[in-house]
This record gives sequence, C-alpha cells and structure tokens, in this order.
Amino acid sequence: METDGLTLGAAKRDVTPAAGLLMAGYGGREDPAVGTHLPLWARATVCAQGDVRIALVGVDVVGINREKTGEIRRAICTETGILEDRILIATTHTHSGPVTTKFRDVVPDPAYMRDLSKGIVGAVAEASEGLTPVRIGFAQGEEPEFHHNRRNEGEPIDSTLGVVRFVDGAGRSVAIWVNYGCHPTILTGKNLYWSTDFAGVMCNILEETWGGVATFFNGCLGDVGPYRSQQNFAEVEKVGGGLAGSVLKLGEGMVFGAIDRLSGQSVLCAVPLEKAPDAETLRRLSEGGEGPRYAAAWARDQLRMREAGVPVVSDIELEVQGFHIGDVFLTCFSGQLFGAWGLDLRRRWPDDRLLIINQANDHAGYFPSKVGWDLGGYEANSAFMFNSDLPAPMTWEAGQELIHAALGFISQP
Repeated sequence: METDGLTLGAAKRDVTPAAGLLMAGYGGREDPAVGTHLPLWARATVCAQGDVRIALVGVDVVGINREKTGEIRRAICTETGILEDRILIATTHTHSGPVTTKFRDVVPDPAYMRDLSKGIVGAVAEASEGLTPVRIGFAQGEEPEFHHNRRNEGEPIDSTLGVVRFVDGAGRSVAIWVNYGCHPTILTGKNLYWSTDFAGVMCNILEETWGGVATFFNGCLGDVGPYRSQQNFAEVEKVGGGLAGSVLKLGEGMVFGAIDRLSGQSVLCAVPLEKAPDAETLRRLSEGGEGPRYAAAWARDQLRMREAGVPVVSDIELEVQGFHIGDVFLTCFSGQLFGAWGLDLRRRWPDDRLLIINQANDHAGYFPSKVGWDLGGYEANSAFMFNSDLPAPMTWEAGQELIHAALGFISQP
C-alpha cells in the first residue's frame, strides 16, 4: 500500500439518552421514552492526506440545527484542528430518538444536548487518533424494494444504494458508508423506545460481517418512506436485514484501490421563500381554528418576532458541502430533498460515483420537487410552521437552487 495515500480512522460513541426524555418525529406523541430498543450512535470517520483532513459524522437523531452544528464543529476544530467547513455532521433522521432541535413549543433537553455534543466530538477525536493507510472500494445499484414515495405514490424517487468500504493493508474493514434515501419510520408514534430503526440493524450486520464502523448517510428522503407490512421491532429487523443483504451483495467482488485525492469544500446558497403573511393574517391564525394544530403557536411566535424588530426575510442561506475521496464525490444538503431532486442531480453529474447526503449540518426542512409542490401537503405547505421560525415556506425553486450549487462543485479542483 502506498504510504502517500489516504489514511483513515473510524470510531463510534453511544449517545443514547436515559429514559424519560421526550421523543422526536411524531407531533402527536406526547409521552416520554420508556427504554431502548436499539442504541443511538455517533459514528465518525476522519480522512487525512498530506495537510488535508476531513471529518464525516453520522448521528442517530432526527436532526441538529445549524447553530448547534456550528458549536459542535468549533469544538471538533479545537480538539483536532480539522477546519470547521471540512466537518460534516449528518443525521440519520430516526423518528425514534430524542428531541434535538426545536419543534414549535418543544425544545431539546440542554443536558442531553451537551452529552450529544461530547459524544460527537469524542468520536471524531478517537477516529483522528487512529489513522491508518487504507484503500477504497465503491459499489452502487438500484434498490427499490425497501422504499416508496410516501406522499405521492408512483412519483419518481431516487432508489440508488451506494456503498463505500475502506480496508487496511490486511484487507480488514476500517469504515463503511451506506447511502440510501428513506425515512427511518418503520416504528410509528406509538413506539416509546429509543431506536435507530432499520438503519441501525443494517449497520450492526455490516459491522458484524465486514468489521469496522458502518455509517448510514440518508439520501433524498423528503417524500420517501419504507415499505412496511408491520410497524414493530420485527419489521425493523426484517427491513434492516434485507437492506444489509443488498449491501453485502453489492460488496461481492468489490475492487479496492489507492486514493490519490482528498478535498472538501462548502458554499452558501440563497434559497427563496414564499411571500410571508401580513400581521392581520397572523393574528387570525394565532387565535386557532385555522390550519394545522401548530399554526397558532407559529403565528404567535411570528408576531412576537415582528414586534421585536426581527426582519421578515424573503430568502435564507443554506450550506451545500462537497467532498472528494479518490474518485468518489459526496454532496451534502441541509435538509430533506424530494427524491426527484436526487434523480435530477444524478442525470447531470459527470459520472455515477456520487453519494447524495441529506440532513447535513442543519435540520432545514423539506425541499419539494415542482410536482410535489403542486400536489401540496404537509411538506410543501405547513412543515415549516412545525420545525422552524421561517416566516413562510420555501418555494419549489429552493431545491433547484441547491442542485445548481452542487453542480458548481464539478468545476472545482
């Protein structure tokens, strides 16, 4: 193995809370967690080549907002020296984890958020201390069996299953990345146990079979849910095991090669919002009786913000991040893109060695396709009221702007 190639380390830390905290993912679930089905993890990979270092983290929680991500990145930079914009903090978006970002009137538990941050930073620090020379293997295929368009059945989604595996000089796995778009929602709001859902089962099987640390990076999941004949732990095992089987099959005959390139880049992209409602409309909404049940709380918050002089914006800036690891490229988006956006980006990308990671560095909300926007529904019309302080929803063109920003990476060195 070439000594001037890429070195890599991987580690994971258990970030499962104690029972008793509120759970995220389902608005109607008001009871706290009573125990653990599958532990939640922060899984970190650190890559280094020359003076370039990057860190990629997958965390088994519903989402982490931009402000908290910034705090964690700064702590990682202080601990390891890795530049903040070369750090990815992605979440698997499990709906069986704790509240880790604001959901209207529900806020994260401060003590748990401190523990979560320590877990993430600790995993990255441990990974950075265990760097070893590696080679890379890549495989990709279509896997439509385990997911479907949960909003508009029959509308296109991105069924790409991508696998990256790093091995040391003896052929032992150090790290595995799996990229696939699907909401981890086999377990419903009736579940009161912490769980990684199907993604955790898949990662456990890959680690037991191949070794190393396996990380699930969710793809374009905005309108994508799992096929589920049941909504229980047995179905979690079934779907997670089936997806692991597809990954292992893709890995058969995988060819490993040296890595001659490592780079990271990050840009800010302005995305447009719909026109915000006027104060009279907000006052009417704040009285209740119109829209979803959380609309009144959102309207009251908006009125308070306006009274405090907070400007009503017409667009927001979101981060789009990209990494080259050899000839594999990872493009990372701050929210949940509809599946059609993944297909659009893949059609326009110069090759097929592409991972599309959602829920990256921010819990920014949904990005409907034009068709999804026209058909309407929760993601297009009202989700922003539940999980943000935006004055209006993002337009369908917001997703288009994110794709354009990612395509700009093609010409970057």
